[in-house]
Amino acid sequence: MLTAEQRAFYEKNGYVLVPNQFSEAELAEMRTEVDGMMVRADNGGKNLNATWGGNYLSDEDRKKLTVASIHNVQYQSAAFAKLLVDDRLTEVVADIVGPNVQLHHTKMHAKPPEKGAPFPMHQDHPYFQHEKHTMMAAILHLDDSTEENGCLCVVPGSFKKGPLQHTDKNYLPVEQYPLSDATPCPAKAGDILLFSYLTIHGSGVNKSDRMRRIVLIQFRSPEDRPLGEQHQSPGQGMMVRGHNPNFYKPVF
Repeated sequence: MLTAEQRAFYEKNGYVLVPNQFSEAELAEMRTEVDGMMVRADNGGKNLNATWGGNYLSDEDRKKLTVASIHNVQYQSAAFAKLLVDDRLTEVVADIVGPNVQLHHTKMHAKPPEKGAPFPMHQDHPYFQHEKHTMMAAILHLDDSTEENGCLCVVPGSFKKGPLQHTDKNYLPVEQYPLSDATPCPAKAGDILLFSYLTIHGSGVNKSDRMRRIVLIQFRSPEDRPLGEQHQSPGQGMMVRGHNPNFYKPVF
């Protein structure tokens, strides 16, 4: 569970880091599973490059930078199916979302050494808009994350602005919201970073000689309804903590 100080920090800033939630042995297993997924995907001819389009990157940088992404990781490895209902994850999420926690989707990002692509500043809201804005992300760091290897950066308190107008590529205008103005959120492997889908965030290039792997899971209250048929994923609507207070067919 979150401490009173952590809850107060989240309520003020729209994000909070929860340290040391998973052991090195557990993280080693998850790193192995992530690496195995990428090998299997590559062997199957799947392109995992999730570098965003748009003019936030020069043509030269776009040719040399890349970031691998796999969605719905619980369908690729049982390690991540178990993670979804692990109390060390769901209890801290419940302290923000409420006692009943519902899955929206999962994904893995891996920034390779020396060429890991950045993500421009954005809110997650444009991708899956909800009525009550309970949607939030939980990032489990599988590796130490630093400014050098492209850790997440946030704008504290920005969730209070509500939904903002994004470009047609669903990121914020780079001149108005440069990554350099954001607050870095370095983390150790095993730490969980929680943040609202209205919190402005992005990340820089991995310039280090180390891989940076994370698993990102989006959660919501089951009483928070989507405003459209956006970002529909397998398993969406699964209860990972508590129960669904309204007996209805999940909206995907």
